Amino acid sequence: MKSIRIADVSTRVSEIVDVIAAGDLACIPVRGAYRIIADARSEAAITRLAQSKQRAHNRPALILVGDLKAAHDIVDGTTWSTTKRLSKSLWPGPLTLLLPPSDRLPIKINRMLTRSTGSIGIRVPEDPLTTAIVGQLGGPLVVSSANLENKPGSSSAATVRARFARTVAIWVDAMDIPPEPPSTLVEVTERGFKIIREGAVSHDAIERALA
Repeated sequence: MKSIRIADVSTRVSEIVDVIAAGDLACIPVRGAYRIIADARSEAAITRLAQSKQRAHNRPALILVGDLKAAHDIVDGTTWSTTKRLSKSLWPGPLTLLLPPSDRLPIKINRMLTRSTGSIGIRVPEDPLTTAIVGQLGGPLVVSSANLENKPGSSSAATVRARFARTVAIWVDAMDIPPEPPSTLVEVTERGFKIIREGAVSHDAIERALA
């Protein structure tokens, strides 16, 4: 596993993008934890990510995109009023919208991303590193916390290094990461919304965005 110090990463984003574009995995700090990222357009990369975590296929994926337009081929509902208003007011930011998959997704990728839940989480990141990676890649990222199934440790540099040295091609070393509130999960339908998990974005902020 190649390592990049967080102090040097702004000049080495292209190295991370090259790894992802080749179908391999990268590990970077995002919102209070290390996250494993891969090209969401690659069936092989998505499979590799799941295998690296020893993860059961029973949770929806989180996909990071550059803007709402970029989510059009991944999820349906990008033209719904609630989706547009929430994304306009609260993106970029820690708000994940759960939406049904688009029928434009290849069938196998659709199944891997939705798993048993029937939905996909979409978010536009606010941190500079992830934003730069998404921009240079020119496509969506599938993201998952850097821990094994049902095990903690995704904020610990030593734990992440030990667990993923053989499966992740490149790692941005930010040492141990202070925790942050998780993103807020909002399930959106054509008729409205439901808050699944309140996190960094409050219920009041969501209500104001929709007022």
